[in-house]
Amino acid sequence: MRLARGRLAVIVTAFLAVTACSGSSGERGGQAADGHGTLRVGVGFTLDSWETLDKPNTTYISAVFQGLVELAPDGVAVRPRLATEWTQAPGSLRFTLRPGVVFHDGTPFDAEAVKANLERVRNTPSELQALMEPVSTVVVEDPLHVRLELNRPAPSLVPQLARRGGYMLSPKTIKDGNYKERPAGTGPYRYNAERSVRGSKVVLDLFDRYYAPGEVGPHGLVLLYIGDDDSMFNALSTGQVDVASLATSSQRRAAGAGLKTLWYPALRYHFLFFDRARTFADPDVRRAVCHALDPQAIIAGQFDNLGEAYPQRFDRDAPGYDPEVPGYRHDVAAAKELLARAGNPRIAINFPVFTGTANLGELVRSQLGAVGIDVQVERMSTAQYFTSYDTGRYPAAYNTSTNEDPGPYDYYRYHLAPNAPDNPFKVPNPELDGLARRGLAEPDPAKQNEIWRQMTKVIHDQALDCGFLSYTIVFGWNPKKVDNIVPTRFQPSVFRYAEARALGR
Repeated sequence: MRLARGRLAVIVTAFLAVTACSGSSGERGGQAADGHGTLRVGVGFTLDSWETLDKPNTTYISAVFQGLVELAPDGVAVRPRLATEWTQAPGSLRFTLRPGVVFHDGTPFDAEAVKANLERVRNTPSELQALMEPVSTVVVEDPLHVRLELNRPAPSLVPQLARRGGYMLSPKTIKDGNYKERPAGTGPYRYNAERSVRGSKVVLDLFDRYYAPGEVGPHGLVLLYIGDDDSMFNALSTGQVDVASLATSSQRRAAGAGLKTLWYPALRYHFLFFDRARTFADPDVRRAVCHALDPQAIIAGQFDNLGEAYPQRFDRDAPGYDPEVPGYRHDVAAAKELLARAGNPRIAINFPVFTGTANLGELVRSQLGAVGIDVQVERMSTAQYFTSYDTGRYPAAYNTSTNEDPGPYDYYRYHLAPNAPDNPFKVPNPELDGLARRGLAEPDPAKQNEIWRQMTKVIHDQALDCGFLSYTIVFGWNPKKVDNIVPTRFQPSVFRYAEARALGR
């Protein structure tokens, strides 16, 4: 099934009574007719610290921290949050800040706090340091106005700031160095360290000085770690949690139990040709791989037919989208012809997968094996995978980076530039490098987009990327206890907590 941009595929089933725990707050999952009860959420991984710059997603940190701007549910539109408005010129980006906002520790949110946070991003080693690369200086004009002086055009800086790299932490916690253990953001929920249990439960209370209390549904959150798919489903069906992130294979089971579910594209995965220095140096070999891959079959086998396949990295009408780029069709004969043209090289690769992508690995092994490429699948824990898959140890993988999402230049610099984090073999591409420089230097948006479209075509023609498909996530919930579960497209493993409603029994 293919979704139009900004829509979610929602599968709604009739409700079958599910026993609910009663209570007024905290772990007991108190519910309220006004929607302000405590929401208990089952999540599939633990929180190691509150460092915002090293997380694979925002499942925990989005409840506590906010940015100057935020993404709408469609994952594309950018809306005001801690900034009420902004003005961007070729050499600067100026924000007007929301008055009357305080951090959870009582520190005022102001332009000095913005400066402290952006300088932390600049000075803290992480892949998010690149966010500050176009910013030469952060200028505090007055408490409610901050200006970013730019050393080059930065067309995607605002949407970048809507992601976790733009989250604002209390400058006091930054100065004291305790922000990893004692977080203080501006979000609607405040961390309750005393009631939380490391490795299993994170308790978040309503922040009583939140600047927009009328926007908040649940007045408390409890995020519970549940380590396997069956246990997660059982916790939801027996009422131990109100909402859960489910395996796609559990969706039909949840429907049969009378639970509501939805699925959404949480990431846009693609086949990563890491080793374009040796194994995949020949464009015909890469083209052969692209024809051998069958994204629809991967969606069927890995995600139980819930998902989307795409011809290129960005959606229609987004910058860089080229309607003349059709993507690679699944064609085994064409793949074999391309390998023959390349001299029938003997290709054998180790291919990493984590617990959640085991079927994907076997499907890739089968699909590439059908054209003569030997794939040995290496299964590992999620933690092992994410500390090794893109380090140069493996010649290829199936994954993505959310840092690519804001636009074509970010896609290039995080994935294809010579020094990109997802280019561990540091392979240059002079044609792409030149287009990237031209795109940044072009002040006219229409002409700039034409350059980005040329970049998309080069990526396709040289088979630098292909096999685009959605990494699908399912949320399930008890509709008598919860309403209005809204995830953000291409933001994995999280929904918009404050917009949910914790209902009465």
